[in-house]
Amino acid sequence: MRTATYFLTILLLLATGPVAPGQETSQTNIPSRAADSLAQAEPSMVIILAGDGSGRVQSLSTGLIVRADGVLLAAYHVVKGAQELQVRLHNGEVYDQVEMIGFDQRRDVAALRIAATGLTAFNTAAVDGATMGDKIHVFTADAGMVWSGSDGVLGPVRLADDLAGVGHGFRVVQFMSACPQGVSGGALVNSHGQLLGVITTAPNSGAMQFAVPAESVAGLQAQGLRVALGAGTNLSPSADGPEQRPASKDDRAPLAALAKARTLSVITKTTFFNPGNLDKELLSSEEFRLLGMSVAGNTRTSDLMVKVDRPLFTYDWTYSVNDSYTGTTYATGKVTALDGGRAAKGIARKLIQDFERARVAQAADTNPREASASQQ
Repeated sequence: MRTATYFLTILLLLATGPVAPGQETSQTNIPSRAADSLAQAEPSMVIILAGDGSGRVQSLSTGLIVRADGVLLAAYHVVKGAQELQVRLHNGEVYDQVEMIGFDQRRDVAALRIAATGLTAFNTAAVDGATMGDKIHVFTADAGMVWSGSDGVLGPVRLADDLAGVGHGFRVVQFMSACPQGVSGGALVNSHGQLLGVITTAPNSGAMQFAVPAESVAGLQAQGLRVALGAGTNLSPSADGPEQRPASKDDRAPLAALAKARTLSVITKTTFFNPGNLDKELLSSEEFRLLGMSVAGNTRTSDLMVKVDRPLFTYDWTYSVNDSYTGTTYATGKVTALDGGRAAKGIARKLIQDFERARVAQAADTNPREASASQQ
């Protein structure tokens, strides 16, 4: 994999030229090839606003038009629990009534429909017909709802199982692009303007990334679902873009996020720790089950991700609890142990305490009398 990464890096440098530090890739400052392709692709992309029911925008994502009669593909994690949803076309038209007509939780892709006709839809192309090293374009929107694009190179098609934290049982296409860090969702497009893949996570500038092949989710629109999502009539983005979770800077906001979460996944970069050990410790704990919590197989389908690390030449094992979608840190902790197995037991106890404390704080905010009684 390291060889492939170096190979793709060299191809990217040859294809795009040097990128100056801090260089922006907004629509007004992107390479001409990407700019031309963006002009062609923009009518087939939409911006999706999701809210919490109060009219406040909580998240912003990109959707891709795949049929002229209003069928879109979008990141499932953005729309699945949205209390308000709004779709904005490139020409300024807004749709407040959105239906989910299919979804694939494993691949994190949903098919949506809006009441529109005559839209400009992407033509799709199979990734098997592409070649590693082909020039590609990546398009997404930033938090200010400005379309951005960049050139890059195509990598290999691989099983998600081979990539840490991505998932299991489906293919992904890897690519490298100096794309800006934007919102969730985006389009991976070949040099002919055809849609190769759906990018469901927010891009990381200059890193190896992946997309779900478009042909893998082409059948979602035929599932026959008709789930009405919350109307986004009152959603109005601020000039500063959507607020990230947690929206409040109040000290109770992290506790509220921990109390609301129901799933977590465990990741690590140290070879001294096996995430499966922590999974087992949590799942075997009656306290964890009583909290209504469960462990997910990857960060794309979990509310929270627990990152475990061990600083070199120490027996300290640190952990942080982060939002799987925004990366916001809600809790941190440390245990001292001789090995990863013992560390997993200690971290599990501390995590359960974190979640229990959060539930008590939430109960106190909701019903102070009941919370006080439960602690006596």
